[in-house]
Amino acid sequence: MSDPYKAGKEQANQDSCTGVATAFTAVSIILVALRVYTRRFIVRNFGKDDVAMLIALFFTIAYLVAIYILRENGMGFSGATLSLTQMTNLIQTTLAIEIMYYVLIFSIKLSILFFYLRIAAQKSFEKAVKGTIYLLAVFCVICVICCLVQCVPLHKMWDFTGLVEGHCINTTALFYFTSSFNIVTDIWIILLPVKTLMKINRPKREKAALIGVFGLGVFSCIASIVRLHSIRIYTQSKDPFYDSVPINLWSMVEVNIGIWCASIPALKALISRGQRERSRATAGLGYRAGGYKYHSRDKSGHKVSGKIMGASSSDRSQGTDTIVPHEAFGMKDLETPLEHPRPVARKESNVSSERSGSQERIYLPGNDKLV
Repeated sequence: MSDPYKAGKEQANQDSCTGVATAFTAVSIILVALRVYTRRFIVRNFGKDDVAMLIALFFTIAYLVAIYILRENGMGFSGATLSLTQMTNLIQTTLAIEIMYYVLIFSIKLSILFFYLRIAAQKSFEKAVKGTIYLLAVFCVICVICCLVQCVPLHKMWDFTGLVEGHCINTTALFYFTSSFNIVTDIWIILLPVKTLMKINRPKREKAALIGVFGLGVFSCIASIVRLHSIRIYTQSKDPFYDSVPINLWSMVEVNIGIWCASIPALKALISRGQRERSRATAGLGYRAGGYKYHSRDKSGHKVSGKIMGASSSDRSQGTDTIVPHEAFGMKDLETPLEHPRPVARKESNVSSERSGSQERIYLPGNDKLV
């Protein structure tokens, strides 16, 4: 006879997991929808980071559906009370969740890193970001492959009879390594843009606010650490079906907080009337996606404000210019552009031995040709 108290606790754990997962995913759907609307119709600068976030949201919703499938098959209940069919469905759905989780985490980090490329002011920073993208892509592919070959043949994974011949890898070591790697890369991604943000030509208070927004990723990192603890409980459990709730709960908390942190910076233009007006004015002047505001000083020491349209990475990395995407942070332009910018000319007097009098040369900034 089953224990009513234990059954009630199992049902409460199941309800808490599905409730939290549903609520967090609903918030993510709203934030990503607002992000897409802002980037597509207000800022008019929909980019790769937004596409990556849409992919992340798709897999988050798929993860939520998988949790409801787990719920229908007795997630959080003791294996002694489950049927063979339920246990098989739980294992097969868990395999799908493992794959979705790795792709989902990669998509969130990819969105953040693509956003970093919008503010890449130095060649070294750009290389670090791209190197991180390649590393995470390889890691994601390896994780998916490991999930698919963790048992050979794969259906041995849900063999409860012991009749299927084959072998399985040490999944405990796999989960520990991948979770630890994700935590380390979370910390790396949080710290990566700090130096660049400090060089932005804005008041200290705004710089601090920007760093604070990126610092929200700390909460996702904390959720990753708690999830690692839940993995230990799950892998050491004598009844993994009963102890499967915490790992799914904290996985959903981790991925959704990651989506929130990556999407909030893109909503500034939505809630700021001034930013909306600047965005529309900029669009009216013919500014296009991919353009960057820059600020530098010419050789004479005068500050120059302008626009680089489709500038290459090598062009942007030269000198000490601080380059910031036009609406990367959704805040004020660093300088108010001239409606019709005119080149700054400098005159140089040169006395020629072949000609009497003086000769006037007019140079354009960045161009040594005589005009």
